[in-house]
Amino acid sequence: MKIINYEELFGEFKPDGAISEDANKIANALMRELYVSSDHNLARFLGVKRCFDNDMALRIWVQKRLDAQDGYFVEDMSSKLQSELYELLPQSDYDGY
Repeated sequence: MKIINYEELFGEFKPDGAISEDANKIANALMRELYVSSDHNLARFLGVKRCFDNDMALRIWVQKRLDAQDGYFVEDMSSKLQSELYELLPQSDYDGY
């Protein structure tokens, strides 16, 4: 009987939607700073599957961006991703009046 080491198996094949500790830290900071609500509209702007709510969509987007980097510092990536997120989201017509 063959014994399967599931931790090793899951480590080799990262499941879709698996979020690293760094991605969680960055996504949490972005959600606090940008007051991300709990609806489902953010996914379409981030280019992730629309079945995800804003919380998970942002985490997946951050994880994809981290996966595309060879090496990074969490603080630097957090600032960079915040800037990218501002560019992706539609701007409000609110002018303060």
